Amino acid sequence: MKVMKNMKFGAMALGLSLVFTACSSDDSVDTPLQGSLKIAAKANYNNVLNRSGENAVSLSKFIVNFKEIELERSDADEDLIDGFFGSDDDIELKGPFEIDLLSGNSIQLATVEIPNGIYEEIEFEFDKSENEASDLYGKSMKLTGEINGQPFVFWHDFEEEIEIDYEDSNKNLVIDNNTKEILINFDLNAVMDMIDLSTATDTDGDGLITISPDDEDGNNDLAELIKEAIKTQIDLMEDQD
Repeated sequence: MKVMKNMKFGAMALGLSLVFTACSSDDSVDTPLQGSLKIAAKANYNNVLNRSGENAVSLSKFIVNFKEIELERSDADEDLIDGFFGSDDDIELKGPFEIDLLSGNSIQLATVEIPNGIYEEIEFEFDKSENEASDLYGKSMKLTGEINGQPFVFWHDFEEEIEIDYEDSNKNLVIDNNTKEILINFDLNAVMDMIDLSTATDTDGDGLITISPDDEDGNNDLAELIKEAIKTQIDLMEDQD
Protein backbone atom coordinates (compact mmCIF):
# COMPACT_ATOMS: atom_id res chain seq x y z
CA MET A 1 0.00 0.00 0.00
CA LYS A 2 1.28 3.49 -0.84
CA VAL A 3 0.25 6.85 0.60
CA MET A 4 -0.01 9.25 -2.36
CA LYS A 5 1.05 12.85 -1.79
CA ASN A 6 2.50 13.37 -5.25
CA MET A 7 6.16 12.44 -5.16
CA LYS A 8 8.35 9.42 -5.86
CA PHE A 9 12.10 8.51 -5.73
CA GLY A 10 14.38 6.10 -7.83
CA ALA A 11 19.22 5.57 -9.63
CA MET A 12 21.41 3.72 -7.26
CA ALA A 13 23.56 4.73 -4.29
CA LEU A 14 24.91 2.35 -1.68
CA GLY A 15 24.89 3.52 1.95
CA LEU A 16 26.03 7.03 2.55
CA SER A 17 28.77 6.70 -0.04
CA LEU A 18 25.98 7.25 -2.59
CA VAL A 19 27.34 5.51 -5.66
CA PHE A 20 25.29 6.74 -8.61
CA THR A 21 24.00 4.37 -11.28
CA ALA A 22 21.59 5.24 -14.08
CA CYS A 23 19.74 3.22 -16.69
CA SER A 24 19.46 4.82 -20.10
CA SER A 25 18.73 3.68 -23.61
CA ASP A 26 21.68 5.86 -24.68
CA ASP A 27 24.93 3.85 -24.45
CA SER A 28 27.05 7.02 -24.39
CA VAL A 29 29.55 7.28 -21.54
CA ASP A 30 29.58 11.09 -21.60
CA THR A 31 29.21 12.67 -18.18
CA PRO A 32 25.90 14.56 -17.95
CA LEU A 33 25.60 18.04 -16.56
CA GLN A 34 24.65 17.78 -12.92
CA GLY A 35 24.01 19.52 -9.65
CA SER A 36 23.96 18.61 -5.97
CA LEU A 37 21.03 17.65 -3.75
CA LYS A 38 21.07 17.64 0.05
CA ILE A 39 18.29 15.68 1.78
CA ALA A 40 17.38 16.24 5.44
CA ALA A 41 14.52 15.36 7.79
CA LYS A 42 13.01 16.70 11.01
CA ALA A 43 9.81 16.86 13.06
CA ASN A 44 7.87 20.07 13.56
CA TYR A 45 6.83 20.09 17.22
CA ASN A 46 6.15 22.71 19.87
CA ASN A 47 6.10 21.19 23.36
CA VAL A 48 4.03 24.11 24.68
CA LEU A 49 1.10 24.16 22.24
CA ASN A 50 -2.06 22.70 23.91
CA ARG A 51 0.06 20.28 25.94
CA SER A 52 -1.06 21.53 29.35
CA GLY A 53 -4.13 21.16 31.53
CA GLU A 54 -6.20 18.06 32.15
CA ASN A 55 -4.95 16.12 29.12
CA ALA A 56 -1.31 17.25 29.05
CA VAL A 57 0.94 15.49 26.53
CA SER A 58 4.64 16.08 25.90
CA LEU A 59 6.93 14.34 23.42
CA SER A 60 10.63 13.69 23.98
CA LYS A 61 11.94 11.38 21.23
CA PHE A 62 10.69 10.32 17.79
CA ILE A 63 12.84 7.72 16.02
CA VAL A 64 12.11 6.46 12.51
CA ASN A 65 13.87 4.09 10.13
CA PHE A 66 13.92 4.61 6.35
CA LYS A 67 15.00 1.63 4.28
CA GLU A 68 15.68 3.81 1.23
CA ILE A 69 14.93 7.16 -0.39
CA GLU A 70 14.07 7.55 -4.08
CA LEU A 71 13.75 10.40 -6.59
CA GLU A 72 11.93 10.19 -9.93
CA ARG A 73 12.31 12.53 -12.89
CA SER A 74 9.31 14.19 -14.47
CA ASP A 75 7.87 12.71 -17.65
CA ALA A 76 8.08 16.22 -19.12
CA ASP A 77 11.82 16.22 -18.51
CA GLU A 78 12.82 13.68 -21.17
CA ASP A 79 14.96 16.02 -23.25
CA LEU A 80 15.38 18.89 -20.81
CA ILE A 81 18.70 20.59 -20.04
CA ASP A 82 21.31 17.88 -20.61
CA GLY A 83 19.57 15.80 -23.30
CA PHE A 84 21.31 12.68 -21.99
CA PHE A 85 19.08 11.05 -19.41
CA GLY A 86 15.41 10.32 -20.03
CA SER A 87 12.45 10.20 -17.65
CA ASP A 88 13.08 6.50 -16.91
CA ASP A 89 16.26 7.38 -15.02
CA ASP A 90 15.85 7.74 -11.28
CA ILE A 91 17.89 8.06 -8.10
CA GLU A 92 17.83 5.52 -5.27
CA LEU A 93 19.63 6.12 -1.98
CA LYS A 94 20.05 2.92 -0.01
CA GLY A 95 19.74 3.14 3.77
CA PRO A 96 19.02 2.33 6.39
CA PHE A 97 18.54 5.88 7.65
CA GLU A 98 17.71 5.69 11.38
CA ILE A 99 17.18 9.10 12.96
CA ASP A 100 15.66 10.88 15.98
CA LEU A 101 13.50 13.62 14.44
CA LEU A 102 13.13 15.45 17.77
CA SER A 103 16.86 15.82 18.39
CA GLY A 104 16.95 19.50 17.40
CA ASN A 105 17.73 20.91 13.98
CA SER A 106 17.11 18.99 10.78
CA ILE A 107 19.09 15.76 10.38
CA GLN A 108 21.22 15.48 7.24
CA LEU A 109 20.43 12.18 5.52
CA ALA A 110 22.45 12.37 2.32
CA THR A 111 24.18 14.58 -0.24
CA VAL A 112 24.21 13.28 -3.80
CA GLU A 113 25.30 14.54 -7.22
CA ILE A 114 22.42 14.08 -9.67
CA PRO A 115 21.83 14.95 -13.36
CA ASN A 116 20.19 18.23 -14.25
CA GLY A 117 16.45 17.97 -14.66
CA ILE A 118 13.03 18.20 -13.08
CA TYR A 119 12.22 15.75 -10.29
CA GLU A 120 8.53 15.45 -9.50
CA GLU A 121 8.26 12.69 -6.94
CA ILE A 122 10.08 11.80 -3.73
CA GLU A 123 9.50 8.51 -1.98
CA PHE A 124 10.91 6.94 1.15
CA GLU A 125 10.24 3.53 2.64
CA PHE A 126 9.59 2.81 6.30
CA ASP A 127 11.01 -0.53 7.42
CA LYS A 128 11.85 -2.35 10.64
CA SER A 129 15.34 -1.72 12.00
CA GLU A 130 17.65 -4.73 11.70
CA ASN A 131 20.23 -3.22 14.07
CA GLU A 132 20.15 -5.39 17.19
CA ALA A 133 21.99 -2.69 19.15
CA SER A 134 19.37 -0.07 18.30
CA ASP A 135 16.49 1.05 20.52
CA LEU A 136 14.40 0.74 17.34
CA TYR A 137 15.31 -2.90 16.64
CA GLY A 138 12.33 -4.73 15.10
CA LYS A 139 10.39 -1.48 14.78
CA SER A 140 10.06 1.17 12.07
CA MET A 141 8.88 4.03 14.30
CA LYS A 142 9.00 4.87 18.00
CA LEU A 143 7.64 7.90 19.89
CA THR A 144 8.15 8.53 23.60
CA GLY A 145 6.98 11.16 26.09
CA GLU A 146 4.47 11.68 28.88
CA ILE A 147 0.67 11.68 29.12
CA ASN A 148 -0.53 13.56 32.20
CA GLY A 149 2.86 13.03 33.81
CA GLN A 150 2.98 9.27 33.13
CA PRO A 151 5.58 7.95 30.66
CA PHE A 152 4.32 6.46 27.41
CA VAL A 153 5.79 4.78 24.37
CA PHE A 154 4.20 4.43 20.95
CA TRP A 155 5.82 2.10 18.44
CA HIS A 156 4.93 0.44 15.18
CA ASP A 157 6.58 -2.10 12.90
CA PHE A 158 4.79 -1.33 9.62
CA GLU A 159 6.59 -1.46 6.27
CA GLU A 160 5.35 1.07 3.74
CA GLU A 161 6.41 3.44 0.96
CA ILE A 162 5.40 7.08 1.41
CA GLU A 163 5.24 9.52 -1.52
CA ILE A 164 5.36 13.25 -0.81
CA ASP A 165 5.43 16.56 -2.68
CA TYR A 166 5.77 20.26 -1.99
CA GLU A 167 2.67 21.83 -0.42
CA ASP A 168 2.43 23.91 -3.61
CA SER A 169 1.46 21.27 -6.18
CA ASN A 170 2.81 23.45 -9.01
CA LYS A 171 6.31 23.42 -7.52
CA ASN A 172 8.95 20.90 -8.63
CA LEU A 173 12.51 20.14 -7.64
CA VAL A 174 14.70 21.53 -10.45
CA ILE A 175 18.41 20.72 -10.68
CA ASP A 176 20.32 22.98 -13.07
CA ASN A 177 24.06 22.98 -12.21
CA ASN A 178 23.09 24.15 -8.72
CA THR A 179 22.77 22.91 -5.14
CA LYS A 180 19.32 22.31 -3.68
CA GLU A 181 18.39 21.42 -0.11
CA ILE A 182 15.13 19.64 0.67
CA LEU A 183 13.53 18.67 3.97
CA ILE A 184 11.21 15.76 4.78
CA ASN A 185 9.08 17.33 7.53
CA PHE A 186 6.88 15.45 10.01
CA ASP A 187 4.27 17.81 11.51
CA LEU A 188 3.79 16.35 14.99
CA ASN A 189 1.86 19.44 16.10
CA ALA A 190 -0.84 18.52 13.58
CA VAL A 191 -0.72 14.85 14.64
CA MET A 192 -1.25 15.79 18.30
CA ASP A 193 -4.25 17.92 17.28
CA MET A 194 -5.74 14.91 15.46
CA ILE A 195 -5.21 12.28 18.17
CA ASP A 196 -6.34 12.35 21.82
CA LEU A 197 -3.54 10.48 23.57
CA SER A 198 -5.24 10.94 26.94
CA THR A 199 -7.50 8.00 26.01
CA ALA A 200 -4.51 5.62 26.23
CA THR A 201 -4.59 3.22 29.18
CA ASP A 202 -2.02 1.41 31.34
CA THR A 203 -4.10 -1.76 31.68
CA ASP A 204 -1.28 -3.98 32.95
CA GLY A 205 -0.37 -1.39 35.61
CA ASP A 206 3.38 -1.45 35.00
CA GLY A 207 3.65 2.36 35.09
CA LEU A 208 4.35 2.67 31.35
CA ILE A 209 1.55 3.37 28.86
CA THR A 210 2.37 1.27 25.81
CA ILE A 211 0.65 2.07 22.50
CA SER A 212 1.51 -0.45 19.81
CA PRO A 213 0.01 -3.01 17.42
CA ASP A 214 0.88 -5.67 20.02
CA ASP A 215 0.64 -4.67 23.68
CA GLU A 216 -1.11 -5.69 26.90
CA ASP A 217 -2.37 -2.18 27.66
CA GLY A 218 -5.24 -2.44 25.17
CA ASN A 219 -4.12 0.48 22.97
CA ASN A 220 -3.84 -1.37 19.66
CA ASP A 221 -6.56 0.63 17.87
CA LEU A 222 -5.01 3.89 19.07
CA ALA A 223 -1.64 2.76 17.68
CA GLU A 224 -3.21 2.36 14.24
CA LEU A 225 -4.77 5.85 14.46
CA ILE A 226 -1.43 7.43 15.39
CA LYS A 227 0.41 5.65 12.58
CA GLU A 228 -2.14 6.79 9.99
CA ALA A 229 -2.15 10.37 11.35
CA ILE A 230 1.64 10.58 11.11
CA LYS A 231 1.57 9.35 7.51
CA THR A 232 -0.83 12.14 6.50
CA GLN A 233 1.32 14.86 8.10
CA ILE A 234 4.56 14.47 6.13
CA ASP A 235 5.49 17.19 3.65
CA LEU A 236 8.39 18.22 1.46
CA MET A 237 9.95 21.60 2.20
CA GLU A 238 13.07 23.58 1.40
CA ASP A 239 15.56 23.13 4.24
CA GLN A 240 16.11 26.44 6.03
CA ASP A 241 18.46 25.19 8.80
